[in-house]
Amino acid sequence: MLACKHGGGRRTKQFAVTTTLERVIGAEAIAAVRRPIKDALGLPGVAYTSTEFLQLEQRRYFRRTWVAAAFGAELPGTGAALPVSVAGLPILLVRQSDGEVLAFHNACRHRGMMLVTEPCSGLKNIRCPYHAWLYGLDGKLRAATYFDGTPGGNEDGRRSGVTLLPVRCAEWHHWIFVNIDGGAPPIDEYMQPYLDLMNYPDLAALRFGGQMEWTFEANWKLSIDNWENYHHPWVHHGVFDQLADDIDRETRKPWSDALQQGAVLTLRRRAETAPRYHFEETGLPRIPFPEGRERITAPSFVLPNLEIAMVWDNISSIIYQPLSPRRTRARMGFFYVGEAATSDEHALGREVTLDRWIGPSRSMEKRDGVRSQDFRVFEAQQVAKHSPVADITVMSPVWEQNVHYFQNYLLDFLMN
Repeated sequence: MLACKHGGGRRTKQFAVTTTLERVIGAEAIAAVRRPIKDALGLPGVAYTSTEFLQLEQRRYFRRTWVAAAFGAELPGTGAALPVSVAGLPILLVRQSDGEVLAFHNACRHRGMMLVTEPCSGLKNIRCPYHAWLYGLDGKLRAATYFDGTPGGNEDGRRSGVTLLPVRCAEWHHWIFVNIDGGAPPIDEYMQPYLDLMNYPDLAALRFGGQMEWTFEANWKLSIDNWENYHHPWVHHGVFDQLADDIDRETRKPWSDALQQGAVLTLRRRAETAPRYHFEETGLPRIPFPEGRERITAPSFVLPNLEIAMVWDNISSIIYQPLSPRRTRARMGFFYVGEAATSDEHALGREVTLDRWIGPSRSMEKRDGVRSQDFRVFEAQQVAKHSPVADITVMSPVWEQNVHYFQNYLLDFLMN
């Protein structure tokens, strides 16, 4: 019961409205997604346009699982600090002197002010810009400056145990993950399906070669609904132009297997039998694999928000951050083997890979690379999601097993 005063009188009002999945999209829509793929419908349009649905996702899904928050290279040394948003919450990542990354809620314990609003490097302490409370890199309060009239503000001892509120954090190879509620399995266990599905590539051999950021006007889920090769020849002009490169027309089976394990989706190409994509040679060293294991090339998605697309000689990775039901930030990192990530000798090879991923123009507007071409489709889908027709979308059992798996995986969280 909430007591409210009105003009000197007093009355009470009870707020009992609870957001549930069934209330937002309806029981029939849930049942339609749950059916076998040949009979299933996709999530209804409201799942892509509703603020209420996104809030449900943030609360019941993003806060209860590992979420990719940053690339490790974004925190290059001791005292590097990076503000990020995870599950709709402001989070601060800080690199410690021993190399570990710690995460905290990005809010001062005094008045809740954001402590860091821009990437920083070489910090010795974290100072609140509002009242100058000072914290160590480990989050412990060093001084509540002049809170009690003294420089340290701790004479009465009441704040000696105050710290920034920690958030569970883990760095796995080149990626930093955050788990808000602390209940997700260990990060190695969570990421094990990726290694299993990809035949254990030597990720330690890769180095960070750079990054860029784009924002597209569409819902974050559309990036995962795109996890099929069916669209290639119609969307990716100049990159994937032939349908025969993606399906064996005699057997009517795609050359890439849609595989799902845990939180990982992949489109693992059968390298020994599938035709090679007609990509320009780069001269870059190939990603090493353990002796005796088949070399795999595949785009993979680690739910809910991390793409790891591995080809012969590089990885393009995207961290997707929902900004609103209709807007998503894509932070892209590019990885190459050893010195090829930065050396002048391989500069041209890196440019060739970027031509493929983001287009020769390096422009979102030109739509001449895989990423910008995908984003264009997402944006057009987002507009169409406002139509009632968007509530009746079907899936191909040949191509779209990953889409069906993801949407049911998401429902598992939202219904519990």
